[in-house]
Amino acid sequence: MKIVIDFRKYDGVIGGVERGVIEISKHLGHAGHEVVLLPKASRLREVEGILAGVPNLAFVPLDVRSHVMSLHNAWIDSTWIQDIAAGLGADVIHFPYNWSFPFRKRTPCVLTIHDVIPLTFREAMGLLRNRLLYRPGMRLACRLNDVVVTVSQFSKEDMARRLGVAADKIRVIPNGIRPPYQRRPKLEAELTRTFGLQKGFILYVGGIHERKNVPRLIAAFARLVRNAKFPGNLIITGRVSGAPYQERMRQVCAAAVKRAGMEGRVTFAGFVTDEELDSLLRRAVCLVYPSLYEGFGIPVLEAMNAGTPVLTSATTALPEVAGGAAVLVDPLDEQAIAAGMERLLKDSRLRAELARQGRRWAASFTWDRTANAYLNLYRELAERVVTARS
Repeated sequence: MKIVIDFRKYDGVIGGVERGVIEISKHLGHAGHEVVLLPKASRLREVEGILAGVPNLAFVPLDVRSHVMSLHNAWIDSTWIQDIAAGLGADVIHFPYNWSFPFRKRTPCVLTIHDVIPLTFREAMGLLRNRLLYRPGMRLACRLNDVVVTVSQFSKEDMARRLGVAADKIRVIPNGIRPPYQRRPKLEAELTRTFGLQKGFILYVGGIHERKNVPRLIAAFARLVRNAKFPGNLIITGRVSGAPYQERMRQVCAAAVKRAGMEGRVTFAGFVTDEELDSLLRRAVCLVYPSLYEGFGIPVLEAMNAGTPVLTSATTALPEVAGGAAVLVDPLDEQAIAAGMERLLKDSRLRAELARQGRRWAASFTWDRTANAYLNLYRELAERVVTARS
């Protein structure tokens, strides 16, 4: 097959969306399918470097500055990208980031919507942009594309309800996860010194957005310290930009630390590499991930893959992603979060059992499985075209 994949989203950082595009492209290219990636012209060399050595891969740069929802990008969806795909004789176009507007569709189009978080938490998005652009834009994007893919059954149901998309138009294809890095004692010793981990620690991964529930986690950790006499720290990782919304959330979290009397016991570690994250996961008592809303939850699976017990929310997609291999709590109940952490801290048998179950469950979330599911969908769409023409 020949597949065109929009990669305007890449801006120098490999997040979940970018990782998906990279891994799917690798799998398809090595399987003998032709993949044509469409990155920003300004990022072409970086993308070529990331995917160097992958066979059957070509690049067509797009002269755009941003991937955001806009009239200019909608015009590109309907003109440049359609013309590129038609000129190459592509079987399908894949738009992997939440919206696209192929008004003048010349090739079957797949749209991946990872979640509809802004319909619940606006976070950094302004009210007018959310109400007047994002919400109607998402509904329109779902109508214009042939198939909409999302990453969990929860997200499928949430999208169908909130966006009015027919359930049979939405397919569920879960994300894959990366393999863990090999253990490096020298790196572990360095992280121990840097973050003061000698007395043990509980780990949170995922930044400080409103929906991540970090202030309530800090308050729950303070309960754990007081009630269970836990001597260690809470380590919070995640990139924090200098954007106004992030600065406000930084102040909210700092105030939560002060209110709880946890100065010196809560460490905001900032960005850590994947290798550093795996080292932290292996050392942590547990991963605590009490998010208020997730369409998937990759940190849960990465922790399981590293053999780390997990405590997470009993809401949104997180029970589905955890697969019965985690302690589930009400993320709005500070006392329940603290009790869950205390249970994991004191019950070594439970920790060992969750580590065993978690490794087995996480092993099924491979990028090969994800890429094969997309390939089957691409074939289905291509066959529809052949059938319609015959």
